[in-house]
Amino acid sequence: MRRFFTEPENISTERVKITEDAGHITKVLRMNIGDKILIFDGTGYEYTAELTSIDKDVCEAKIISKTYSEQEPKVKVVIYQGIPKSDKMEGIIQKAVELGASSIVPVSMDRCVSKLDNPKKSSEKIKRWNKIAVEAAKQCGRGILPSVENPINFKQAIDRLKQTELSVMPYEVLGHSGVSSLRGTLSLSNATEIGVIIGPEGGFSDAEAEYAKENSINMVGLGKRILRTETVSSAILAAIMYQSGEM
Repeated sequence: MRRFFTEPENISTERVKITEDAGHITKVLRMNIGDKILIFDGTGYEYTAELTSIDKDVCEAKIISKTYSEQEPKVKVVIYQGIPKSDKMEGIIQKAVELGASSIVPVSMDRCVSKLDNPKKSSEKIKRWNKIAVEAAKQCGRGILPSVENPINFKQAIDRLKQTELSVMPYEVLGHSGVSSLRGTLSLSNATEIGVIIGPEGGFSDAEAEYAKENSINMVGLGKRILRTETVSSAILAAIMYQSGEM
């Protein structure tokens, strides 16, 4: 069955309205009244429903059954991503959602080339990034809708990581020296809430690395090779999901 997203307020006890995907249902998929579909509302619930009304602006369906999604990982992972250049963030968000991230937070850092300091442009970017998250969640069968939050600065990110059960900061200097590995850090923890902070293309500045160290953030290596910023979140998420039995 085809799977669609709708806001929780569009769902009542017996019926559901679909607005955002109405045009796709009518013009692209050319679905008919009586066709069965799957709906998720981003809160963890899924609904099997039958189309009762089709229009390019709003489609309606009768709810047949309601279940709680079993697709969500038991471990909650928040990705704090140093803002990369061009459209790299789009790919990062898509893969992070597919691999089970609970949310993605853009972070402004010393070596970020791209800046989100224009409120209008920042708002437009966040809106687009959240749309990409929705599409990825629909495609991969997520039960919740991971959000892309408003940008914060590095110190704000560290403050939030300090409140997290386990914090992880991949730092290429450690990767080559072998001081601390991601595998070792994960194997010593049964954390169900993990925060990961990732640097932009140029990595973390010395001042940022020192600040993270002073605040007891777990700085780890990812092996002897240096990964691109758009690769790091996928590598770490895959390792976390494997370690926690989700893969």
